[in-house]
Amino acid sequence: MKARWFTPDFDGQWVFDQLVEVDAKSYAACCEAIAAFDLTRRLGEITAPTLVIAGAQDPATPLDQALTLANNIPGAFLTVVPRASHLANVERPEAVTAAIVGHLSGASLDEPPPPSPPAEDGLAAGMRTRREVLGDAHVDRAVAATTDFTRDFQELITRYAWNEIWNRPGLDRRTRSCVTLTALVARGQLEELAMHVRAALRNGLTRDEIKEVLLQTAVYCGVPAANAAFAVARRTLAEIDAEGR
Repeated sequence: MKARWFTPDFDGQWVFDQLVEVDAKSYAACCEAIAAFDLTRRLGEITAPTLVIAGAQDPATPLDQALTLANNIPGAFLTVVPRASHLANVERPEAVTAAIVGHLSGASLDEPPPPSPPAEDGLAAGMRTRREVLGDAHVDRAVAATTDFTRDFQELITRYAWNEIWNRPGLDRRTRSCVTLTALVARGQLEELAMHVRAALRNGLTRDEIKEVLLQTAVYCGVPAANAAFAVARRTLAEIDAEGR
């Protein structure tokens, strides 16, 4: 259960200690009720200003589900909390509290809610997803390097790759990272592979799972391609470790 509620580096044992006091049958009944409770089709009826908060590494309620909420509740905003899993409010209380306070400070309980903002266009939605997957630092560098010659291409990949594909509900982001890593190995796109190793970690894949993907490519893409991919991934993971020190 711990792996579904918290990231590996967070203890959170005190939460599980509290569960000892909970009646087991009642807890199970609540879980069964939640599993069968689906009001997705009624999200459009929500009129209150809404903030959706999601842990970036939440396997229980993946980012795709948070995106479904944000896209279907009129005027809703999505905040993704990095380095947090299902109980982001426990694991990253400062970040979650700041997001909630910021949201509430924009609306008065004594006044009607403001009109909903216009629907997010494909370019804005793609840029949001691009930042969530690749990180602000990488995207900021790409934006800073954009010229008149490359601007149309940057907008093309942001609108169509990062919105039309990455924001589709059919696959979660972990799965899309597995597919992307495999495709990049098959095509020998090693520079892009390094970028997407980092993205895969942000999307919730573990290092062991990245290793398994690369092992799979050795069979279906060829040993030389997988050998080069392992070298890139090893170097990228070492860089990430060095950045964390």
